[in-house]
Amino acid sequence: MSHTMVLKVGSGDIDDLSTLNVLDEASLLRELRARYKKGIIYTYIGDVLIAINPFKQLNIYEKQQHDLYKYVQCRHQLAPHIFWVADQAYRKLCLAKRSQCIAVSGESGAGKTESTKLMVSHIIHCSGDAGDRELQNRIIETSPLLEAFGNAQTCMNQNSSRFGKYLQLNFTDAGRIIGAKVYHYLLEKSRVVQHGPGERTFHFFYYLFAGLEKETLEYFYLDDPETYRILKDPCGGKVFPSRSDFKHCRQMFNTQKEIMRRVGFTDDDINMVFTILSAILHLTNIHFSHDDETDGVYIEDEYPLEVVCTLLALDQEILTMALISTFSITKGERVISLKNFDQANDCRDALAKALYERLFSWIVKQTNTLLQPNRRHNHTDNNVYRTCSILDMSGFENFQVNSFEQLCINVANEHLQYYFNEHIFLQEEQDYGTEGVSWEKVEFQNNEDLIELFMGTLGIFALLDEESRFPKANDESLVQKFHSHCKNHPRYIRPRGNETAFGIHHYAGKVVYDARGFLEKNRDNLSANLIECMEKSGIELIGYLFTINDDTTSISDTVLSSISPFGMVNKPKTTSFHPTRRPKSFDTEYTKENLSQKAAKSLRQESRPYKTNTVQKERFSQHTVAVHFKNSLAELLDKMKDAEPSFVSLKC
Repeated sequence: MSHTMVLKVGSGDIDDLSTLNVLDEASLLRELRARYKKGIIYTYIGDVLIAINPFKQLNIYEKQQHDLYKYVQCRHQLAPHIFWVADQAYRKLCLAKRSQCIAVSGESGAGKTESTKLMVSHIIHCSGDAGDRELQNRIIETSPLLEAFGNAQTCMNQNSSRFGKYLQLNFTDAGRIIGAKVYHYLLEKSRVVQHGPGERTFHFFYYLFAGLEKETLEYFYLDDPETYRILKDPCGGKVFPSRSDFKHCRQMFNTQKEIMRRVGFTDDDINMVFTILSAILHLTNIHFSHDDETDGVYIEDEYPLEVVCTLLALDQEILTMALISTFSITKGERVISLKNFDQANDCRDALAKALYERLFSWIVKQTNTLLQPNRRHNHTDNNVYRTCSILDMSGFENFQVNSFEQLCINVANEHLQYYFNEHIFLQEEQDYGTEGVSWEKVEFQNNEDLIELFMGTLGIFALLDEESRFPKANDESLVQKFHSHCKNHPRYIRPRGNETAFGIHHYAGKVVYDARGFLEKNRDNLSANLIECMEKSGIELIGYLFTINDDTTSISDTVLSSISPFGMVNKPKTTSFHPTRRPKSFDTEYTKENLSQKAAKSLRQESRPYKTNTVQKERFSQHTVAVHFKNSLAELLDKMKDAEPSFVSLKC
C-alpha cells in the first residue's frame, strides 16, 4: 500500500493503524471491523500484529505464502500476515545474533494455539531445507500431541489450552534449526476431577474410549464411558452427544497414536499412558461412606480400588490405609488421623490430579528428549544456541462462574499485559528520553497496581496461603480476609449479597470470582503415606514420578527418559500385570470382608495416641498451588526477559 495515498478510516484499506492521524479506540475499532468485513483478518499497529479469528479455514497459509513472506525486506509491499512476524523474528535471530521471543496474547477462543503452530511452521520453512527434516516434522507434531493431553472443551472454546506452553527453538549461528524444547506451565489439573456444564475434561480421555477396541478396553478394565464420574456431563447428557463426535474422537485417537510413534514414543510408552489414564478413571470412581463404628470412612465398593492397584502395581492394603487415614510424627510419636468424608474425597482427587500432572510432565520430558539437539551440536552450555521462542498461554477468561483456575489464568495474563506495556510504552519512553527525542506522552492503562494487589506481601495470593494454614478456615473466612485487606484498593470489588464472592477490575474488564473451593484447591497436597504408597509401586516409572513430592520437574530429563515405562522393580506384587477381568457381579456382591472397614478398625484399636478428623500440620508445610504458581510465573518471565520480544494480539 503506497504511503502517499490518504486513506479514510473505515475503508478497510489501512494495513498499519499506527499511521492514523488520530489513534483512538473508536478509529481502531472502525477500521478493524471494516477490514474484517472484507475478509482481512491481519492488521499492524506498528510492530504489533492484530489478528481477528475468522472461525473458518483460510487458504492464506500455503507454500506460496510461505515463500512470499520469507526474508521480507519491505513490509508495506505485502499484506499484513502472521508469517511476517515469524520471518522478522527469524531474521533478527540470524542478523543481530540475539534470542527472540514471540508473545501471543488474546482471550480464550481467539486462536492463539493455531497461530502458534502457523508461526512454528513458517520459522522452520525460513530456516531452509538444509536442516534435519525428521527433526523439523517432530517439532511441528509436538503441538497437536500436547493439545491432546493439555487442552479441553470449555464453554467458550472446543479446543482450549489449559496450560501455558513456551516452545524454544534452537538454532546454530548460521540459522539452522538443530533442536527444540517445550516448557510447560500452570496445567489446570483440577479439570481432571471436575468441570462445568457443557465442558469436558482433557481430550485424550475421550479419545481413549472412542479409539480402543472392546477387548483392549477390557484389558484396562474399562466399561462404558458413562460409568466414570469425571467424564459425566453435569447436566446428565451422554459422554459422546453425537455419532460425529464419537467418530471425531476415534480419528483423533488414531492420529495421536501415530504422532506419538513418529515423534519417538515406544509401544511401552504408549501403553503406560493408557494405563495411567485408566487408573485415574477407576481411582475417581472410588466412593466413600461414613463409618459409624470408627467415625472415619470406608470404601463402599472396593472393585475400583483393586483395579487401580492392579494397573499401577500397588499394595492394596497400603493404598487403602493411605486413602482413609493420615500418618504424621508429632513429638516423636506416630499420630494416626482417620479422614472424614470430605478429607477422603479430597485425598482421592488430589492423587488423581497428581497422577495426571506427573503423566503430562513425563510426556513433555519424553518429547523434549526426542527433540534435543543432535549430539554433534551438544554442549554443556545452553547459551551456545540462538533461540527463538513462542509463548502460547491460556487466554483471559470470564465465565458465568469463575473459580481458582480462572484467577490464576487471569493473573498470568495480567503479567503478560504488563510485559507488553513495559516494552511497547515504558521502554519506548525511556529510549526517547535517553536519545533526547521530543515526544508526547501516550496515555495507557498501566496495570502495575494490579500486579501488586495479587503478588504483594499482603496481596491476594499471600492472604490465600495464610488462610490455607488454618485448619478451621473456610471459603467465607477467606473472602472476609480479602475484603478486610483489599477493600480500599481501587481495582477490588466487594459484591453485595454473596459471602463467597469478590471481584477484580482486570485490564480486560471486570471479573467476579466465586471463592468456593479456593482453600482446598490451593492446599492440594498429598499426605505423606499416600506419596510413600506410590513410591513403592512395582512399576519403576510410577515410583520415580512420586519420588519428588512438591516439584515433579525436579526429576531430570535424563533420568526420566532412561526409565522403562513398565520396568518392574524387585518387589512382591501381583503375579500377572493384567489378571483376568472380574465378573460384573463382583461390583454389587460383597464376596469378602470390606478391607477398608477392617483397616480402619485395626488403626483405631492398635495405635496410640489417636486423633480423629484433624488436618495434619504436615499438610501445610508443603508448597501450596499459589506458591508453585508464583514460582512458575517468575521462571517464565525470566526466560522472556532474556529475549527480544515480538507481539501478536488475537481477538475474537
